[in-house]
Amino acid sequence: MSISVITISQNTPRRAALVSLCLCPFLLFAGVTNRAPDRVVSRFRIGPVFEYRATRDGGTFWALRPLYSQLSDPSSDTRVDDVAWPLGTFHRTHEQLWWRMLLAYGTDLDVNRDDAAWSAALFPVYYQGRTRQSEDYWALFPLYGHLPHVLLMDDIDFALFPAYLDYKVNGVEREYYLWPVFSRMGEVAGVKRIGVFPLCGRTERPDERHTYCFWPFWTSAVYSGDHNPGDSWMLFPLCGQVSREKEHQWLFLPPFFSHATTDSAERWRMPWPFIEKETTKTSRKVSVWPLYGDVGSEDEKRWYAAWPLIESFELTSAGRRTERSRFFPFYVGETVYERDAAGSEREKESYTRLWPFFSRESDQSGSHVRSLELSLIRFSGGIERNWAPFWTFYERIESEDEVKHDAFWGLLQYRAAKPSAVAKEAAP
Repeated sequence: MSISVITISQNTPRRAALVSLCLCPFLLFAGVTNRAPDRVVSRFRIGPVFEYRATRDGGTFWALRPLYSQLSDPSSDTRVDDVAWPLGTFHRTHEQLWWRMLLAYGTDLDVNRDDAAWSAALFPVYYQGRTRQSEDYWALFPLYGHLPHVLLMDDIDFALFPAYLDYKVNGVEREYYLWPVFSRMGEVAGVKRIGVFPLCGRTERPDERHTYCFWPFWTSAVYSGDHNPGDSWMLFPLCGQVSREKEHQWLFLPPFFSHATTDSAERWRMPWPFIEKETTKTSRKVSVWPLYGDVGSEDEKRWYAAWPLIESFELTSAGRRTERSRFFPFYVGETVYERDAAGSEREKESYTRLWPFFSRESDQSGSHVRSLELSLIRFSGGIERNWAPFWTFYERIESEDEVKHDAFWGLLQYRAAKPSAVAKEAAP
């Protein structure tokens, strides 16, 4: 069963179609069900504000836009609830759950187990959870807390931050008092450290030595290993120099002016980030930002003009080539080509957006045209569920068997079977 307001098919007489069109304001809640079987077996809409639909496999979606929407798909065991998106969203896939509401967010690795790992936070003040190793933790910043596995750090402990901070990276402990002034680092084989930050300090390893005074104004290093011996120094923000066997570089007002050469590349910045030129054995880069830039390598070609307005690139990988061009925000075009075993290319998918008028995407299974198109993001489930219907006045959906037209949230509909599908149906 399919619920709609007006369905105009090829078998509808002209007079009946005209009467239906004239009566459309009075048929808002009417349903016409003479449709061919479809994945969506039931659908009802009241403008862009309310929508309900059901699919053959038991999936449902309903929305009271823009306040709330709910998507349930039993085939993939997925449920998504949006509350005034993007303010709040709740996602469950199989037994895993993650959610976000304003600055609060959380995860649960198994909603069916009371002892599963979970986490919740009100950024940046409060954190609580349980690790996979069943360790409970909590933190109330900046008063006191313990946080395991945050960013690249193994564990973080703090009390009255910045009075005390302790964390580990790759098993090496770093302890700070009045962070970052006084510090102590755990013992690492072959590494010696001494210093009072930021006044002076030194770090020694078997093949190199780093020192600083009144960091970051003076830093230096000596490299004594066989791999790339030499030295470097910097008097920030005035000048610096690197003199090593495989690298030579001078810097003036770093990082704005510099010239670097290695055994495989050369780079100029005059000044960064506005003028930059870099060449390697396999790539090149010329940039006069934001006016023009050109980057090229064996598998990537890219150029831009009046960044970020105009951009074009071609990316090649094994059996695949992607071409994309952009004139922000008005035009985006992207085509993906697939290469077969014989080396011949064929179009796999394409996408075109002429903002704010329409967008079109197609692949081997069909195409989808929408007008208007106000979104500047191609893939966003939250926008599609909660906001896109407000500006979607017309849609054309082409599949292997038929072409469907939908205007004004179902008030006008037309569908026609493709000749190939009709011939296939009529075949004995």
